[in-house]
Amino acid sequence: MSTNNNLALNNASNVPSDAVESAEKKLERIEAYVCVVAILLAFLTVFGSLRRRNSNVVIKYCIWVTYVSCTYLIGYTIGLMQSVSFDNELLAFWGAFLLTFFGSADCISAYSLEDNENWKRYILEVLVQFFGLGWLIKKYKFKAIIAVPLYFLFCLSLIRTVEKAVALKSASRDGLKRSTRPIADFMTYYEHNDEEADARSMKGYKYLVVGEKKPEVSPPRYQMKLDTTPPDVITIEKIWQCNGDLLRSGDTAGRLKDICLSFAMCRILLCRFAGYSLFESRESKEKCKKLVRDGLILKEGGDEEVDHERVFRVIEDELRFVYDSLYTKYPIIFARGRLIGSIQFISVIFGCWIMVNIFIDYRAPSEHLKLVTVDGRDIDILVTGIGIAIIIFVEIVQYLVFNCSDWAKVKWVCSYVKNPSWHTKGCREKFIQCAGILKGLKPWERELGQYSLLHSFNHNRCLLNNSWTSCCTRKKLPVEVKKAVILSLRTNDLHLSNGEASLRRNEVWDALSWACRLESHTHVIMVFHIVTNLFEINESQSGTEESKDFIVATTLSKYCAYLVAFAPRLLSHQADFTEVIFDQVVQEARDFLKESNKPEEIRDEMMKLCKNKNPGDIISTGKIFERAAILANSLKDNQQKWKILADFWADIMLFVTPSNDANAHAEHLAVGGEFVTHLWVLLTHAGILKRDSAQDVLPQEFSA
Repeated sequence: MSTNNNLALNNASNVPSDAVESAEKKLERIEAYVCVVAILLAFLTVFGSLRRRNSNVVIKYCIWVTYVSCTYLIGYTIGLMQSVSFDNELLAFWGAFLLTFFGSADCISAYSLEDNENWKRYILEVLVQFFGLGWLIKKYKFKAIIAVPLYFLFCLSLIRTVEKAVALKSASRDGLKRSTRPIADFMTYYEHNDEEADARSMKGYKYLVVGEKKPEVSPPRYQMKLDTTPPDVITIEKIWQCNGDLLRSGDTAGRLKDICLSFAMCRILLCRFAGYSLFESRESKEKCKKLVRDGLILKEGGDEEVDHERVFRVIEDELRFVYDSLYTKYPIIFARGRLIGSIQFISVIFGCWIMVNIFIDYRAPSEHLKLVTVDGRDIDILVTGIGIAIIIFVEIVQYLVFNCSDWAKVKWVCSYVKNPSWHTKGCREKFIQCAGILKGLKPWERELGQYSLLHSFNHNRCLLNNSWTSCCTRKKLPVEVKKAVILSLRTNDLHLSNGEASLRRNEVWDALSWACRLESHTHVIMVFHIVTNLFEINESQSGTEESKDFIVATTLSKYCAYLVAFAPRLLSHQADFTEVIFDQVVQEARDFLKESNKPEEIRDEMMKLCKNKNPGDIISTGKIFERAAILANSLKDNQQKWKILADFWADIMLFVTPSNDANAHAEHLAVGGEFVTHLWVLLTHAGILKRDSAQDVLPQEFSA
């Protein structure tokens, strides 16, 4: 801004003449910062949740910069307001705007898990900012017509910042422990002691959805016991047994019931994020396996056909709830109820409308410093109008988004089950049915990272100025992959296999089982990945059409290699050990293939790698590349090699999924999500939290 071009300074007798220019510049900066923070808030409101649907680095850092900048700009601007030597009573309003903005973005209360753990620091920051706002309010004597909207804004900012503080505390490790303890105790000691369960009708599955009261603590173990018998307590069993037409015939695809199932499963999964152990007894594991096997995997009315689309839809919705529970204010909004939320929304809109009417005719005291345009328009009022407009915009967008979300659908279905009178009211049933049809944006990226060692071994990930990341691509998750993994889980009767089961099914176990029994799972993955890469090169040279088995094998091979290279914490073995092995394999590739640049040269070099060497010695003590050459020679003439590899990769994908590093999965939820996280959740609900020790081939010195 400049007075010479388009601004004029009003009569400011209380500002010394030698400080007029400095005062004007300060006011310009304050107004600019208020507008910038308002725009950043609007950006977070619209795009804050985009990061869970996209792994793009640009989007990630744009949201991070916006989130961090808001915090620092708000503190700096309020401090700047306190330091000015001139008078302008609108400074108090702008300070209230800034604190309202501080906690208003419902879709991103925390950028990272670390933010949740630092909830006390956030409270301290808020207290400091409110002290500054209080100083500004006390500085001026406001007329009643101005004081009313100011105190309204003060209350609104207090509500918003308290909501964010509660959200951060609830999502911290200690907060999760407190909130999930009753669920953990209920699932461990009480829920599985019921009658014979039927996963088709959900009879006997008292997974809690909403409505539980304060739990009783019972000796001698002093666990928290929840009573599921009151009508206000809604469980999965009650939803499936509801006699209302909406859930019997109106929900033909089972979408509404499945959303409630996802929510109940999310509450159980959060126990694992809090560090509680689940499904310890044999009975509990059997009941969980029955739910996944008969209630999720098998199609309705089918004997053996798997319903892979429904399985992943339920898990996707569950992880949407998990993400919201860890990174947004939605659980707090959900807990306060529709009535309070609607009253608050109407109050905010009504209050902003009153403020608009007041400031239309507002005239600042003559002794106050203000900026105006050359045609006489008051820039102070313009800035105030922008603040009010952004608040209205944010409130409307967030109210609509939440009331069209799965959180609202859970609330409506539970109210329907709890109130039998709703079963005869067609308008309410129609409304809930229409709400269930609404589909939100995709809950995660639905893409797989792809890394090919034979094409990318010359990249150096230790240097930031190279194209290492360019060797990792993203591929849309094929339907064939989802179906193959679920079919593998069903075929093995929800038992994990290190690949040997698939070799037995394809009658090649005698010749190839050694490749599944190497020193670690990373060894196995990299050996089979190199072989799959090699055959893919052959296939591309021949130009034959890609089969379903080819798609499954190549996609999962590159995805497992991507996890080894870029996300080792998501795998079941220790990340540092995985990184060491991968670095050695990359070095082996450079040593063995240093003269090979073209794909056909790499293929030819690999196929003659172990000539004149004893296969037995290589299998027992050889390098990973040498072992891969042995395996490739054993498979190259097999007409069923793509089916063998596809079945193997489906088995090994599940085998390496169990992990105790829940935080790693939570962190990846905020950057697009990972397919392995969905499998990790599915296995958790099947009671598979770790592999059988007999199948664990990790060396003793690297055991956790």
